[in-house]
Amino acid sequence: MGRSSDRVRGGPVSEPLPSGRDVEPLPSGPAADPRAPYARVAVVGLIARADHRGGRPAWLLLHRVDLGDCWDPPGGRAEEGEDLVSAVAREVREETGLEVRVVGPCYALLTVHKGERLLAVSMACRLLSDPDAVRLEPEGAIGWRWASEEEWEELAAVGRSSWSARDVRRVAAMVAALWEVDDD
Repeated sequence: MGRSSDRVRGGPVSEPLPSGRDVEPLPSGPAADPRAPYARVAVVGLIARADHRGGRPAWLLLHRVDLGDCWDPPGGRAEEGEDLVSAVAREVREETGLEVRVVGPCYALLTVHKGERLLAVSMACRLLSDPDAVRLEPEGAIGWRWASEEEWEELAAVGRSSWSARDVRRVAAMVAALWEVDDD
């Protein structure tokens, strides 16, 4: 969620999407001004599986062409009145079909995404579903993978993730620390 993109899926707002639905209008209101003190809240689900290549964690990344051909964790905007835990569980379920238990927040970033100012809160999650049971929503990502921290860093280093390699290292360490104190 770190990189801004002004591209609207399907072209200019006045053109219909191939499915016949109209493109959502660009955001309006206080959060639409990148200089505004207000921001909408977005959530990111940081989900890792530990049984990947010798017990080292692998991170769930979704291939999103609408965000500049990037590989990023699942996430999206919190809905009105929704708390962060409910929002990340809902977004992960909608985008991947997976169920997670949210351990807690570990990283936040103020950014501009599609012309809207967002506070993106990344939440460490424990996977409750079969890690290979990913079902992508039709309007979302075009692919998914379990990537090691090093693979995610490499994607970031060449601009194929909206995260920086440094932020990937940071969140991996923060998620590991949260899992250590998680007593459930």
